Amino acid sequence: MKKLFFISLSLIFVMLGTAFLLPNIKKANALPDEMIVTYSDIENANKTDEYSSFISLELPENINVASNGELTNTVMSVKLFNLFTIKKVNVRLLTDTDVYVGGETVGFNLFSEGVICVGSNAVVTKDGTKEPIVTSGIQDGDAILKIEDIEIENIQDIDRIINLPSLAGKELKLTAKRNNEEFETTITPVYDLFSQKYKLGLWVRNSASGVGTLTYVKQSDFRFGAVGHPIVDSSLGGNFNVDSGNIYKCQLIGIKKGEKNNPGEIRSSINLSDDAIGLADTNCKYGVYGNILNKTMINPKRTATLGGRLSVQLGDAKIYCNLDNEGVKAYDIKIIKANKQNTADDKSMIIKVTDKELLEKTGGIIQGMSGSPIVQNGKIVGAVTHVFLNDPTRGYGVYIDWMVDN
Repeated sequence: MKKLFFISLSLIFVMLGTAFLLPNIKKANALPDEMIVTYSDIENANKTDEYSSFISLELPENINVASNGELTNTVMSVKLFNLFTIKKVNVRLLTDTDVYVGGETVGFNLFSEGVICVGSNAVVTKDGTKEPIVTSGIQDGDAILKIEDIEIENIQDIDRIINLPSLAGKELKLTAKRNNEEFETTITPVYDLFSQKYKLGLWVRNSASGVGTLTYVKQSDFRFGAVGHPIVDSSLGGNFNVDSGNIYKCQLIGIKKGEKNNPGEIRSSINLSDDAIGLADTNCKYGVYGNILNKTMINPKRTATLGGRLSVQLGDAKIYCNLDNEGVKAYDIKIIKANKQNTADDKSMIIKVTDKELLEKTGGIIQGMSGSPIVQNGKIVGAVTHVFLNDPTRGYGVYIDWMVDN
């Protein structure tokens, strides 16, 4: 009887232990298979028993850490009772994390590789209207890179090349790019009776502009990240693929306060004749990236470290933005939800504006604030990306590790 009693008691303890540990093990297993971490992220998670006092996060003891702020690839082990590995995560270790905190409203003038097709039109010829684009396979959003192996750098290049005496009226080889993949096709220009030139029947552009907020500038190399989401070309309905670009200071004109189902905006202007304060080279899902040239625009006293998602805690935080002539200021928010993302997404967390001054000025999150750094416990943990249309006091933020990985 005693043996049966002890067996039953042991089973009860095992069941109770399993019931207690299972939610924490499930939470640890929800970690993505790949992520960016810092040493302090892991130390903090272990110190605060983020996954319970029985579960710890560990890095290999001997890591050949890259210098100059490069990300180091390694493996993080999630251990139970410091003995059993229940999950392994491929991590990129971020070591040089010192950054200047952004918050400045900036404007972007971005240039594509080649020229971007944004539509087509019929050309009036002696034989009626014709549309050369129809048989070429070119689609809206395709970047036209070369005609007969001659590089296209601007819109004027197309007219110039197809009207060269040696090429006029002939079927031409056209090199284009779609979804980052190059391909070749052919197109035959037709003679336009009105302009008396050969035409392709294409509407194209090679630049796009937008306004957003500077998120961070690395102290090591003055590499910046901004906006938190891509600059979108309205005529394409999608991202504008960037070959180069400039970043400018913005002149604040005013604020349109946000209301339910009526998003507000920061009204500002960009003077393209001014000297650029930086160069942009990337426009992707997580923002615009490049290098700052004019270092005087940076406040050297406004600094922080970059923190991965393990640094994010529910509760008080701040966002930095520029809403008046007094410059960048910090405003109170709360992080009310942090999503356990296994795949990259720009809606990593939900924030709520609690600052009375900010609510009075803007009503909450408004257009132009995208990219405003989210700072918690001395770390930049994310950037503002979107507003809730039905509640401008709330918005989304992207984890900063999604940004720094681009």
